[in-house]
Amino acid sequence: MPDEVRISASSHDGLGFPASDGSISVERTIRQPRRGWLLTAALLLGDAACGALSLVGASLFASLFGTASFSSLRETLVDEAPAILLLLVGVSVLLGVYGAGTSSQLERFRRRTTATLTFVFAGTLLSMRANIVVALGIVPLAGLVALVLGTWLDLFLRSAFWKSNAGAPTAILGTGAKSQFLAQLLNKDATLGLRPIGYIIDGQAQTIDRNRDAGADLPILSNPASLRRAGLEAPDVLIVLDSAALSRNELSLARWNFQRILLVDRLDVLPCSSLQTGHLHLFTALQLAGSSNRLTSSFKRILDLALAVPLALLVVPLVALLALAVKISDPGPAFYRQPRVGHDGKPIPVLKLRTMYQDAEHRLQQVLASDAGKREQWERYFKLSDDPRILPGIGTLLRRTSLDELPQLWNVLRGDMSLVGPRPFPNYHLEAFDPGFRALRASVPPGLTGLWQVSSRSEGDLETQRAQDGFYIRNRSLWLDMYILIATVPAVILGQGAK
Repeated sequence: MPDEVRISASSHDGLGFPASDGSISVERTIRQPRRGWLLTAALLLGDAACGALSLVGASLFASLFGTASFSSLRETLVDEAPAILLLLVGVSVLLGVYGAGTSSQLERFRRRTTATLTFVFAGTLLSMRANIVVALGIVPLAGLVALVLGTWLDLFLRSAFWKSNAGAPTAILGTGAKSQFLAQLLNKDATLGLRPIGYIIDGQAQTIDRNRDAGADLPILSNPASLRRAGLEAPDVLIVLDSAALSRNELSLARWNFQRILLVDRLDVLPCSSLQTGHLHLFTALQLAGSSNRLTSSFKRILDLALAVPLALLVVPLVALLALAVKISDPGPAFYRQPRVGHDGKPIPVLKLRTMYQDAEHRLQQVLASDAGKREQWERYFKLSDDPRILPGIGTLLRRTSLDELPQLWNVLRGDMSLVGPRPFPNYHLEAFDPGFRALRASVPPGLTGLWQVSSRSEGDLETQRAQDGFYIRNRSLWLDMYILIATVPAVILGQGAK
């Protein structure tokens, strides 16, 4: 972890540059090496390994049958594997899959899927050229395996890389409330790949309020030459929240040689999963939404049944063992049904494995009445970090791995829920939101997993829940559902944010 940097100037011009008699004092400093190429190399090699693994699996699968056609497929895949893998990696590079930029995880998933489809197309063509009909089934399956493994590896590597404080050093133009809020956001979510290191003051800047939340207390950066003399790293990225401030300070900012300049604004009215940009003479156009690309209810139902039926059959033995462990830990029913709010506001009985003592409600009221800190935490998250209601051992395990949710596959089969959607909340949780947002949530079926579950989980407060659920509902699509389903597995394995 790098040492924290602090710069103080006795006087500065409108952009925080020292005046002729200004001085800079530096506390502890360190130069952070640029390690973006390490992430690119790791992702590239990881995709090649995932693609090779999928081809090996397809070859072994073909070998099991021993017929002439399957043997020919195995030989073709082995002979052509280097060319196919090179194509997979090459297309991924061209599409920007390995970039360390600010594209969203969903956008990277789209690009990765496009590269995988090219991978499948090439493998299928090679097999068809050799007159191997069985390839029409096996090669696409190998591509699906490569896509899933590659997505998981991408999530693991990016999370580990950015959390090691290897994000691009980023300066923010201005010191107002919006700038400080953005700095806090970037500090909380390292996966965005931007590490705020300080503010650059423009002519209209306000004084920094050092008493704000953690993440806002950043230094005021001086000019690039002074930073280099002091041994400080120069920012690679500049974030601008006001285009007028950018044009007002264009010449002064040119001295910094930023690799990227990001013009950032909030889209509170209609947050979008992807944006298209265009030019209208001197204006820049952002296409927020075009033709609807939402899943129809019938297609979504088919997808739910196609995945939920085999999953339910696979997990029945596991659920039976976990239910036995619950009964051994605390005598009583291993399952319980909790009434929650479903589609169109109708109550649905959500089935879960029991993770709490039978007198859990009494235990909760006792701790909330005696501990103000826990009461504040409950009112903000509707969860407790050290919950006295949870069964020791098995209860903690079930909640951290989300295995207590497996019985809800029955709710999916019944049609009460979908595999992907906003999680169904009990009434007391929903009452914390305004009527408009409650109506928005009720407009779609609730889900077994959702965007909140693969990102913040229990670490997200009510505002985070509202933002992420609202984003999903307004941007429902096949891409988003596929991404959430694939990302659920590493989120559960890592137990990120689970309580």
